[in-house]
Amino acid sequence: MCHILLVGAGGNGGNGVVGANSFAGGGGGGGSGGQTSIRFPLWAVPDTLFVSTAGQAGNGSYVATSTTSSTTNNTLIAAQSGGNGGNGTTAPAGGAGGTAGAIAAAGNMPLGWQWLQQALAGHAGVAGGSTTGGTGQALPTSGLLVTSGTGGAGLPAAATAGAAGTNLVATGAFSQPAGGFGGSTATTPPGNGVCGIQPIPNLLYFYGGTGGGSTHGSATGAGLFGGNGGGGAPGCGGGGGGACLTGGVAGVGGKGGPAFCIITCW
Repeated sequence: MCHILLVGAGGNGGNGVVGANSFAGGGGGGGSGGQTSIRFPLWAVPDTLFVSTAGQAGNGSYVATSTTSSTTNNTLIAAQSGGNGGNGTTAPAGGAGGTAGAIAAAGNMPLGWQWLQQALAGHAGVAGGSTTGGTGQALPTSGLLVTSGTGGAGLPAAATAGAAGTNLVATGAFSQPAGGFGGSTATTPPGNGVCGIQPIPNLLYFYGGTGGGSTHGSATGAGLFGGNGGGGAPGCGGGGGGACLTGGVAGVGGKGGPAFCIITCW
């Protein structure tokens, strides 16, 4: 017998933007890849299979019977798309979160569909904040093993402390990664988001990156740098960058995590 678990790549976080007080949003978090799981008898497939996890966010990763496979032909045993990147914006609203990796369908993997155990869509990214941090992102409850990235913080009013990037909301044994802290004074730069981790050792579960903090509303000098988003763990979205006051440099979105494939035979 053989089991294949295929998870698509995570999308990059969106960049924060530079602008006037209360008019520069944080970047949106990247969406996670989707997840496909199949189990089949080894006599049903050729002895040699070809695996590609080179697909970036939005493009497909696959397991196939040929090296010339695309995401639409009849050589595919398993296929899965990645999540899309979050957006930046110049409007008061934060950038939109990246869309989740699409759920696989029979047409995506015609040779393996009869052996399908589970096909799951990914986890949509969190929008960036407008003048504060965005809404905290709850962990998926669908059986998905990866999460999206969270949003960067937006720029507050003048003479106001910067906002923290969005956190991941977790309970129990799972840790709860915070977003980057906001700039507390005019000359204090905000914090970067946290890179994605495996919250429990040896558990097949991964976190996306969290969003960067925004600058103080009257930032100057060393304080004129928005917090960067954290990079995503495998299959997870990157965090969005934090916004920055005019004259500075906004935070950059974190990179989405790569696709991965685990094949087990017995």
